[in-house]
Amino acid sequence: MAKRIRDPKAREHIVAAARRLLAERGLTATTVRAVAAEAEVSTGSVTHYFEDKAELIGAALRFNGAIAAERVVAAVGDRRGLDAVQRATQGLLPVDEERLTCWRVWLALWSHQPDDPAGGFGAGYQVWRSLLRRHLTEAVADGELPDGLDLPHEISVLGTLVVGTGLLAGSDLSTRDQLRRRARRIFNEHFARLAQQNSAV
Repeated sequence: MAKRIRDPKAREHIVAAARRLLAERGLTATTVRAVAAEAEVSTGSVTHYFEDKAELIGAALRFNGAIAAERVVAAVGDRRGLDAVQRATQGLLPVDEERLTCWRVWLALWSHQPDDPAGGFGAGYQVWRSLLRRHLTEAVADGELPDGLDLPHEISVLGTLVVGTGLLAGSDLSTRDQLRRRARRIFNEHFARLAQQNSAV
């Protein structure tokens, strides 16, 4: 029988605590007891909302994905074409604490999710790639990018750059500030080359 949810805010509070622990300590240390302590509730409160650790981790992953998606949507806004592509890319880069936390959560689960080897990242990543395709298609139609642009290749290049940057930032906090600056430069240069390609056609 399904459990009744007494207080959705309490559930969200527990999920947020689990997400913080995943980012800070990893999957093994994110136990039901540790989450209860982080959320400042009893273990009974946690088990009222979640049958086991797997269900709790799943909820934390969905919450993490929703935060990342909100960042990308907010970054793109009502833009289109190449501007939207740049903003969608920047929206996923670990250039602030919230986005860095998203990457640390994905990294914590990268090898622990049999249905999604990317640690809960896979489904959202496919949505992001679809968004890139739509806006790259607009950029070609608007004359910002050349007609012969290989869209699948360009999407793969941007995906590889974003995922590589996110994994590096999430796994080595000692160099994250340097990496943030480097990431901005890498992507600015990449988009500048794309624009030059078009002007040369």
